[in-house]
Amino acid sequence: MKRLFRWLGWGVLGLAVLAVAMLAGAYWLLRNTVTPADGEAQIAGLSAPVAIIKDEYAIPHIEAQSRADAVRALGWVHASERLWQMEVLRMAGQGRLAEMFGGDAVSSDRFLKTLGIADAAKASYEQLKPENKTLITAYVEGVNAWISRKTGKLEPSLPVEFIILGHQPEPWENWQPVALLKVMALTLDANMDEEIGRLALAGRRFTARQIEEVYPANERDNPPPLPNLEALYGFDKAPRTEPVEAAAKATAPWTLQLPASNNWAISGSKTVSGKPLLANDPHLGLTAPSTFYLAHLRWQEGEEVRNLIGGTLPGTPLVLSGRNDWLAWGLTTTYLDSQDLFLEQLNPENPGQYRTPEGFADFGGEELTIKVKGGEDIALVRQTTRHGPVLPAGYRSLGELLPKGHVAALSWTALAEDDITFDGVMAMSDARSVPAFLDAARLNVSPMQSVVVADVSGNIGLIASGRVPKRSMLNRIAGRAPVPGWIDFYDWQGYLEPTQLPTRLNPAEGAVATANSNWLPEDYQNHITYDWAEAFRQQRVEDLFVTSTEKQSLETMKAAQADRYSPALVAFRNEAFRLIPQGVRLNEELQQALQQWDGMMDAGSPFPLILTAWHKNLQGRMLKDDLQDDFGLVEKGSLTRMLTMLRSTGARNWCNDVITPANETCGDILFASITDTLQELETAYGADWRKWRWGEAHKTLHEHRPFSRVGALSRFFTIRKEMDGGKYTLLRNSNDFSKEEPYAGVHGSALRAVYDFADLEKSQFIISTGQSGNVMSPHYDDLAEIWARLEYVPMVTRPEDYGRNVSGRFILKTGP
Repeated sequence: MKRLFRWLGWGVLGLAVLAVAMLAGAYWLLRNTVTPADGEAQIAGLSAPVAIIKDEYAIPHIEAQSRADAVRALGWVHASERLWQMEVLRMAGQGRLAEMFGGDAVSSDRFLKTLGIADAAKASYEQLKPENKTLITAYVEGVNAWISRKTGKLEPSLPVEFIILGHQPEPWENWQPVALLKVMALTLDANMDEEIGRLALAGRRFTARQIEEVYPANERDNPPPLPNLEALYGFDKAPRTEPVEAAAKATAPWTLQLPASNNWAISGSKTVSGKPLLANDPHLGLTAPSTFYLAHLRWQEGEEVRNLIGGTLPGTPLVLSGRNDWLAWGLTTTYLDSQDLFLEQLNPENPGQYRTPEGFADFGGEELTIKVKGGEDIALVRQTTRHGPVLPAGYRSLGELLPKGHVAALSWTALAEDDITFDGVMAMSDARSVPAFLDAARLNVSPMQSVVVADVSGNIGLIASGRVPKRSMLNRIAGRAPVPGWIDFYDWQGYLEPTQLPTRLNPAEGAVATANSNWLPEDYQNHITYDWAEAFRQQRVEDLFVTSTEKQSLETMKAAQADRYSPALVAFRNEAFRLIPQGVRLNEELQQALQQWDGMMDAGSPFPLILTAWHKNLQGRMLKDDLQDDFGLVEKGSLTRMLTMLRSTGARNWCNDVITPANETCGDILFASITDTLQELETAYGADWRKWRWGEAHKTLHEHRPFSRVGALSRFFTIRKEMDGGKYTLLRNSNDFSKEEPYAGVHGSALRAVYDFADLEKSQFIISTGQSGNVMSPHYDDLAEIWARLEYVPMVTRPEDYGRNVSGRFILKTGP
């Protein structure tokens, strides 16, 4: 018996050793999916060898003899570091996510195939300049060369995600980088969702004024009053009772996000050095890896050495935000109303037709197939009207929202066949002066971006770059809600001329600044949008730079990008305590501390957490009774909405809970919601409010797609960092109340960059994660800590600078 136990013991030990060996072997195998930083390879099409020199931060400095060679090498580098990210975006653009992820992605594919992004990209590609097609070809060949490279017997050829999911990428095609630009536009153009929200409220019989308070206008705008949408849409007498699919649970693809950003350029007249300064931090959904990949391209052009450095978009050869040897530029989303939904009335005698001003016309139609991993193929008929594609009934529950006998078609500038935005971005990166840059930016179609620029001659400028639909003066809806497709004055009346785009060149104020809200000159007459972002950040950046007379420096630029002051929560705090009855008091010490809070969203402070949670709970108490199952329309949160409703003087008594017999005041509902807040936070963080920390609840959540949603894998792929800031600070670190973690930072600066024209080599940048998208790489998350500390890395283009701390040198040589 003892011998038996001894054998069993040795057997268990042997199994343990074998298990450890297998795990070690698996780790070693997966670790080998990381492309070596040193080495060489042959790649067809090069005119001369190319050196890829990576600095200590894994930023590649690509040294080539021609731009085509540099771009070909960039394709190789992008594929080696970010192939999974590129593949997800590429498959999204084609509506093929279900081929990778199975049935859960079918609704996304139905929406994406319906849009027809791939067809639009193919048409746009044919419109591009021959020289840019040549560069796209070189880039795609670089990507495909990495995918098809020969590897050793025990060296996996693809990153971890491909191995886990068993997915094999197809060779890239030339039109696909153009499609990725359109997918990017989809993440930034989302005003159709606001239109659907207003449609939903009209279905619940909200009046036009009530809808305007749910979606309040920017204080600088004076939009025409909405008409009676209920009458316009011809709803039945009974209000709709079916819920709208909540934004957080809707069938929209992962690509849809809430855009935001800051940028500014300051003339030498307002700087310490007498030379311009420029800063930019595009805000996007925080992903792992970051949307951007830092890269430097250096090539010979005749007698000149050219440099281009900044944030590239993997899957394209474009530097979206960066600098060359003469100028620097940065982007924010303008919030252009680039999308309109048209209600198309079906012919009751023939559902294959819809109503037009001239009578009924046939739908355009195309039979498509959604292939599903592990499932049956799904047939899809893509219908189109004279306005654009007919959206699926399941998108944001449109089938339940629309009047009976109607469908919704989308007009969207990104679907234009003559979209040559790729040409525009290339021309911008080639420009040598601000005036030339502004001319180049006028080529862009979608997405519209507010672009600041400065050059070595001391010029600064700003342009809203993109194609702007013109709407009739008779159209009182002006892009805010769906319109009848059979009434011709609701149709787009063409587009603004490129020379009509909002533009500023060397303004008298000595500075230009944007933060997604209304920055337009007061005398600008053309309509851009009525759905701007909330104005708090725009006002803050204008106060700091446009109206300020303080002399600025590179350090003040960085301080502004780290600015933690929240004017929004200060305004909310003040309004809340104004309305709470004087005889009703909280814990006296806590109330006094809240009223004395300085507005700084510090990670170590309890007050940002208390006030943000108060906002969440107030929103729930104020709106759930009114919106009922449609609360998901507004659940993400808007302090502008809350302040508008607290100050409302007649459209609706938002503070009264219609479910109870009492007639609650705003003071009552505010006190009830702060009581809810304190109970919630005591349960989560303990009874002593002094020990509560905003940073503990508000860690940034950089989500990997899809493994952040897979329990066992999430801890390896998700990147979390504690950081200051919030939704309304220039240091954007926005939460979303509709998420499972309602206070986590899920939206912020994917890239930060500051540029100093006293010496452009002193410019600095950083991205939110690491350079690599491979979780096995030490560079998967190494820059995230620098980013969270609000620090930067050098943005240098001189070999003597980036050659000081080299982490790798890879040589691409001409080959078969």
